[in-house]
Order: sequence, then structure tokens, then C-alpha cells
Amino acid sequence: MASNADVLLAESEHFKVKSCFEDAVLIDKRTGRTFPVCDMYGDPEGALISKDESFAVVYGCGAVVCRIPDMVCTEISDKWVISAEQTDTKIIRLTFEDGSTKNYDLLEEQK
Repeated sequence: MASNADVLLAESEHFKVKSCFEDAVLIDKRTGRTFPVCDMYGDPEGALISKDESFAVVYGCGAVVCRIPDMVCTEISDKWVISAEQTDTKIIRLTFEDGSTKNYDLLEEQK
């Protein structure tokens, strides 16, 4: 049985997103370096790493996007999020616990 100290939320060729209780981190698999992404109430529900590995999104009680090149993280929602999907190069769709959805243009959100 996996402990809360080692929950894999997402993985790509060069990165992993893991959670430890309410904390989420991004790990560079090439160097082993770990970068904090967020502290999320109720533990993160999941994460995604973009196809081009330029950003990661952690979601649960809210959603946080992390730009991978510079590791700058920004909260994009404070609602309960049950899933996230990449719908275009820099666009993600969040699905909230009430079933509603919202698209986020990450280029706009990061300004």
C-alpha cells in the first residue's frame, strides 16, 4: 500500500508530480531536483503535465498552474476541481465538482 508520502499524480518523459499529504511537488527526472508547487487543502486530487512539458497543473480544492521553465506557480481557481485536461497547446479545461467546466488560457492567466 502506498503511503501519503508518495502519491504519483502525473508523469511525463522528464517530470513527475507527486503529493505528500497536502503538498504537491514537481520532480525533474533528469536531475532529481524537487520544486514545490502548492499546499492544497484536502490533498491534491490529481495533476497533469502538458504535452510539451511547459506547464503542470495540480487540482483538488482549487487549481494551481506551474510554468515549468521558471517554476513560477499561480492559483487559477479556488473551487473544488475533479479533473483537468489539456484541450490545446496552452488551454486547459477544469471540471468542477458541480459538473460545470471552464477553459483557462494559460498565456492569459500568467500575465
